[in-house]
Amino acid sequence: MKSKDANDARERIIDASIELFSKRGFHATTTSEIAEAAGVTKGLIYYYFKSKEEILSYVVNSLLEDATSITMDFVQEGIIQMIKDGELDIEYDRMKFSNEESAIVFVNRLLEYYERILDYLLGNRLLLRVLMFESLKDSKHHNDLFRLLDLSRDIDSNPILKLISEADHDFTYSLDMELFKFFFSVMPLVTFAAYYDDLKERSMMSGDELRNSFLQSFRVVLSSLKSGNEISLRTKRSDDTE
Repeated sequence: MKSKDANDARERIIDASIELFSKRGFHATTTSEIAEAAGVTKGLIYYYFKSKEEILSYVVNSLLEDATSITMDFVQEGIIQMIKDGELDIEYDRMKFSNEESAIVFVNRLLEYYERILDYLLGNRLLLRVLMFESLKDSKHHNDLFRLLDLSRDIDSNPILKLISEADHDFTYSLDMELFKFFFSVMPLVTFAAYYDDLKERSMMSGDELRNSFLQSFRVVLSSLKSGNEISLRTKRSDDTE
């Protein structure tokens, strides 16, 4: 089989699998149904993948790698470089910028990042529907959706947190801090993307209108955290003292 034909067949298998998983459920979908939908033989599926579990694992890993790559691009340009240039200092409960202009530059980069990650997840919304459904069941893929949350967790394997900590040693992660909820907003993004088609049908809005409305909600949240040349990283509690 020629390389191009082989790649096309492999992509058809992956696309057919995701579509069937999202419509019928992962466990209810058979390899024979995937083969029929992809226009290939079952033998060819097993040539590329050992099982349908391996197909799902492959696309989940690809999703995580791409999401991490997009996020790392933003962190490098929107955070690390600004720290190196003396434009940003991250403290326990706030991001302090050298001036109002630097704060505006950061906000614009953050909005661009949020829009980019949203569009990526919308392009993978069928897979997200599968992961949300599997997360409610006691299955091998029960925790796949929650692996997305690792992008915002304080764990040793998190390259994002490590990168920021190395750039600004004052930076510390706490359960109280809203920093990464603020940056990534994983669950709102995932939920919106997964229910995008249903929301569009029920709201009678166009795809662009719905997408822009969601992005506007993020802008409202962001504006509530910004004050002058500072952005709060956590909400103020009743027991906080001045």
